[in-house]
Formats: sequence, structure tokens, C-alpha cells
Amino acid sequence: MEIIDNLKLKKDFVGKFFYEQLGQAPRRVNGEAGNYQRHIVNNEKHGVFHIITPALSQTFQFDDEIEIDGDCFFLEDTAWNGQDVAPAMNVLAKGFKRVGGNK
Repeated sequence: MEIIDNLKLKKDFVGKFFYEQLGQAPRRVNGEAGNYQRHIVNNEKHGVFHIITPALSQTFQFDDEIEIDGDCFFLEDTAWNGQDVAPAMNVLAKGFKRVGGNK
């Protein structure tokens, strides 16, 4: 796995999305061990995709509307998902925030 620095994503490209669930988290990101979370999300534009973050203190419910908070990058990954999600559908972000949905 490697962060492709020249593929920093604009938040409006990713857009707002709906939270589905936590998935199996990676143990290493960009060669560094840590506590990470894989968030399975979806939106109209991209369908289902994954956002990898450091472990977050807040929790999210199914169908919460959220958006990325801070920088986000394309994360090259060919091993995590098998054939479930294309590697291009992995995003690395520092976190995200609830903007709508369940309260």
C-alpha cells in the first residue's frame, strides 16, 4: 500500500456520502503500523467505497450523512478487498464529520 502524494483528492470530488458500517481494518498503512479503521460508505457518484482513517473516537450510524474533514488521498491498495471493491475506491483521510442523517 502506498499513498500516491500527487493524487491528493479534492473533498468535493469525493463529496458527501452515507455511512454503512465499519469493515475489517488494516494493521499497516503506507508501511506504518497503527490503529486504523475502514469505513464502508456510499454515495450516488461513486457507489460503495472505503475510507481508511486513524482510529476515531466518534461513532457513526447506518445512513448518517458524512463528509471528509481534512485532507484525503487516493490510497493504492491491491490486497485488502479481493474482488469486492476496486483498489481505486480506497481513500485515506484524517477523519470525517456528520453533516446530516441520524441525530
